[in-house]
This record gives sequence, C-alpha cells and structure tokens, in this order.
Amino acid sequence: MAKRQATEIKGQAGRVLEQDLNRELANMQVLYVKVLNYHWFIKGSHFFSLHEKFEELYNKTKDYIDDYAEQMLAIQVKPLATMKDYLANATIEEASGSEEEQEMVETLVADLQYVSNQLLELVDNLEDQKALSLADAVQDMARDYQKDGWMLRSYLGKD
Repeated sequence: MAKRQATEIKGQAGRVLEQDLNRELANMQVLYVKVLNYHWFIKGSHFFSLHEKFEELYNKTKDYIDDYAEQMLAIQVKPLATMKDYLANATIEEASGSEEEQEMVETLVADLQYVSNQLLELVDNLEDQKALSLADAVQDMARDYQKDGWMLRSYLGKD
C-alpha cells in the first residue's frame, strides 16, 4: 500500500502560489486592523449598527486569518507573521484613522470586493496544486466577504 503524504505545493507554480497566498494573508491582516480601527472610531447617527457590524466583520476576519495560515502550514507554506511583512505585501491600504462614517463603509465595500476577487483567483491554482481543503476554505471566505460587501452596499443605498 502506497503511503500518502500531505499536500505540498511544488515547482514554479507552487512558488507563485506561495507569494499569492501570502499576499492575501497580508490583505486579510490589513483588513482586520482596518475594521478594528473603524469599530473603535465610528461616530455618527449609525454608531450602534455600524459598531456592531464592524465587530462582526473583524471577528470573522480574525478567524479566517487563523484558519488560512494554519492551512498554509498544512501544505508546507510558511505564512507571513510580522506587521512589517504584512504591510510590505498587502495590496489594500491601512485605515488613516480620520475616516468619516460614509467613507468607512465605502472603503470596506471596495476592500471586501477586492479581497473576495483575489481569493477567488487563488481557487483554481490551489486546486491545480491539490490543496483542496484550502481551496474550499478560500472559496467560502470569498463568498462570505461578497455577502458582507453586498450588505454594506445596500446600507449605502447602492446596488
């Protein structure tokens, strides 16, 4: 009986996938801190509803980050693990700390759409490398972020 080994990404495609996985980990870390920032600094007539939504979103993102990084380790990919690396690799921007309520929501709509699209682009590459568990998790994360983006767009009165 042949011994089964853990999935391991290989070759040039594997190296590119490793960079892509870490870029999206960095994006999720920046998104997490951004939403936490918004949760702390939200002001205005929609404070209660947005404060609660932002808390839901940062908790979800924190859980996604942990699962994602652990699944990276399962396929023998070392996840980034410093703020310096996250900021150097992320393709979304940090919160400035001075955003108003409307700008917070608009920025999150754009970031959630961007991150969900980037995650979906990873799925085929993960499947090609036989990292099926991570591919499924990434697809679920993307779908959930798309739903959050839709809810926030609806809050803004945009479809």
